[in-house]
Amino acid sequence: MSQSKTLQQREKELQALLATEAGRKELHDLASEYATMSGKVRPPGKSAITYILVYERVQGLIDH
Repeated sequence: MSQSKTLQQREKELQALLATEAGRKELHDLASEYATMSGKVRPPGKSAITYILVYERVQGLIDH
């Protein structure tokens, strides 16, 4: 992400990726990358989108 977006903007952007196999892979890869950087595993049953949004919010990448 090059500039801050609102939570709603980023969520819609990530949800749009669910429409294709390549987009779903991108979500999985991004969640895995964030898990590696944070040292925290995505909790079972939590979506990649939720995990990504929480990580980006904590990192200050998403406007409140």
